[in-house]
Amino acid sequence: MLGLTYLFLGCQSTNIERRTFLSLELDQINGIKSYKKGEYEKAFELLKTPATWGYKGAQYTIAFMFLKGDYVQQSTLLGMGWLGVATEKEIENWSDQYRKLYASATPTQQIQIDKIVEVYIQRYGMRAQHVTCKKMRGRSVNYNCVRSDRLSTIYEIDLIE
Repeated sequence: MLGLTYLFLGCQSTNIERRTFLSLELDQINGIKSYKKGEYEKAFELLKTPATWGYKGAQYTIAFMFLKGDYVQQSTLLGMGWLGVATEKEIENWSDQYRKLYASATPTQQIQIDKIVEVYIQRYGMRAQHVTCKKMRGRSVNYNCVRSDRLSTIYEIDLIE
């Protein structure tokens, strides 16, 4: 099943983009490895597609790129948006990090975070991107997320608030 190619609609266009499940998973794995090595530009380029297609490890890593300002402009709001959609899969330490960061935000910031998380779940969430995730053992990514063959809209990553 990993070798099959599926078609997905591009954002607000009639273009069809082809990606294999294997290429998305490999981009996620290699992007996370690049991030850990401090190769932030390479990491971002590898992670942005799997993140927008609903892959949780890529979303989590992109979140911290925004929170820390690694290659991208630092943005707590965008980082929390990505962390919020990544925690849709209730991975304990990710959810704990999200709750701690959320609790440290002001009430006004919390309202903004709630709004962006809602938008990101509508765009990049598991339901929107037809993704299912299952726990894997002994892998650099604890969850293997796979898209179904259904068509979905792919959105670009917001780089500024």
